[in-house]
Amino acid sequence: MKGMRGMANAKKKKIRKAIARRAISVDKYQVNKAWRNIFVQAGIIK
Repeated sequence: MKGMRGMANAKKKKIRKAIARRAISVDKYQVNKAWRNIFVQAGIIK
């Protein structure tokens, strides 16, 4: 029983880490997009 619970917790942690990693990459992507929009509006990048 103890071993099984440990496995489940490890799995949950892995999933949480994966979600966090995905959220971070999405955040970075959105920030980059936002900066590009700002530059485009300023006429720096056409």
